[in-house]
Amino acid sequence: MRQSLLLLAISLHAQTFEVASVKPASPDQRGIQCSGGPGTASPGLWRCSNVPLSFVITRAYAFEAYQFPPSDPCCQARFDFDAKLPAGATKSQFQKMLQNLLADRFKLALHLQPKDMPVFELTVADKGLKLKPSPPDTAPAPEDPWMPTSYTTGKDRYPEFPSGHSGLAGLSGRYHWTAFHTSMQDIASTLSFHLGRPVVDATGLTGTYDIELKWTIDIAWMLENSGMRDQVADLAKDAPTGPNLLHAVQDQLGLKLTSKEGRGEIVVIDHREKVPTGN
Repeated sequence: MRQSLLLLAISLHAQTFEVASVKPASPDQRGIQCSGGPGTASPGLWRCSNVPLSFVITRAYAFEAYQFPPSDPCCQARFDFDAKLPAGATKSQFQKMLQNLLADRFKLALHLQPKDMPVFELTVADKGLKLKPSPPDTAPAPEDPWMPTSYTTGKDRYPEFPSGHSGLAGLSGRYHWTAFHTSMQDIASTLSFHLGRPVVDATGLTGTYDIELKWTIDIAWMLENSGMRDQVADLAKDAPTGPNLLHAVQDQLGLKLTSKEGRGEIVVIDHREKVPTGN
């Protein structure tokens, strides 16, 4: 009995921050700044300033953009977070700590609601897989999860990352994604973010792969449909030429995205306090 209670206490300790401060951000702050936590040079101290609550909720639960848009009006208030993690905390434990912190300080309650929606089914293309399996016993260069990988502009005018580093960036409508030791589920999740709907992995592939993918988006079309017509003419002059994401996935990765009617889940916020409880 005593051993069971000890294991429970250790488990609960691993799911809560040792110390945590949550305060409303100053209205004078500009931009979001985050640092620390598992996978960074400062794993025991996590700080995020001027961050919308929706951002932290998304991080805590790993929600997709179609499930819980970052612009959801429920949670746009901004806060400063400052927390100390137990030694050796993992990324999954960090997520659970965030969930518990949100429940404790904001009394956050939410649930997932099934909803019929368009989805993409991800399969191997008819001409076969073009992805390269990741070499065994190799590890990619470590990346700070809060900092985007620096990049330069390549000769093809796409973002270019340092050798051995992963990254995903867009530049004037030209996107480049480089990744290592990536599972098919990770690929589906990334595609889901950029396509704005669920991507269901139906490939049956269980290995890990190195990714090299380039595609373009029509910024002028997006602005035209968002009401920002005054900027369309200038962008149209420099419109990127190249495959859209669906064609790039098939031609460069040997994967096929098929649009279907399916079922997904969206996030419903049941309750949240506007002001966090005391630190």
